[in-house]
Amino acid sequence: MNPALLYFITFTAGYLCGSVMNAQIITRFVKGIDIRGIGNNNPGAANTFKNVGPFWGILAGILDALKSLAPLLIGYYVFKLQPVALGFMGFGAVIGHGHPLYFGFRGGRAAATLMGVFLFFIPLELLAGLIISPVIVYTFIKTDRSYWTPFGIIAISALMALFTNHPVEIKIIVFAVAILGLFLNRFYLPEMAKNLKNKTKK
Repeated sequence: MNPALLYFITFTAGYLCGSVMNAQIITRFVKGIDIRGIGNNNPGAANTFKNVGPFWGILAGILDALKSLAPLLIGYYVFKLQPVALGFMGFGAVIGHGHPLYFGFRGGRAAATLMGVFLFFIPLELLAGLIISPVIVYTFIKTDRSYWTPFGIIAISALMALFTNHPVEIKIIVFAVAILGLFLNRFYLPEMAKNLKNKTKK
């Protein structure tokens, strides 16, 4: 198959999977409301956890990770796709969460979906990020934890991937997805930085 066509197909498949907004579906089912109108208006696991319930928030997070991880596993084991094609699929899944086709292109931060991509490509680095980031956030930052913790997990995982024995294409995929995650969080970062600065002044 022509590589350009293959990349288009894998990106589209990832995007369509990523466009399934689990927090939105769960909140509609449990409370009959649009999660984009409660809490911080973000259709993600953290907002679901706070405003719908811990169980539902955890479930939303797991499903958001699976909607990127499952297609990658199928692509790798069933269709024998190579890393670049899988990278397009993961990239598409993250964009799908941020700008979902089925929900008027109003999506979320895609942290869990991005972690699903990392779980496939760099599982050990992700595990390290999952351990280190909460320790740093809860010990030193102590503000905007629901934002800083996933941000730290993603940043630590991506940086660690630089110093481990991964092929160059895997490192490029990881950093491209991480940068995409930063872009989807661009509206939250100034407020996070402001709150952190105010905290350090106290």
